[in-house]
Amino acid sequence: MFGVGFVELILVAVVGPALIFGLVKGVSAMIGLFKSVQSGHATLTCPQCGQQTSHANGRCDACGSEL
Repeated sequence: MFGVGFVELILVAVVGPALIFGLVKGVSAMIGLFKSVQSGHATLTCPQCGQQTSHANGRCDACGSEL
């Protein structure tokens, strides 16, 4: 059978959770990067009236002119 010593058990007990923590943080950071790319709350300034408007429909919400 495998002979696992005391030092190996301590090493696994310390390094294992650190690796799992690093993996979880890395995946979380990657998900955060992809979430920031998604469309949503971006607004533009209308060149005709100067109001803030969403870019979703291609027209200004305030004056209706094309962006």
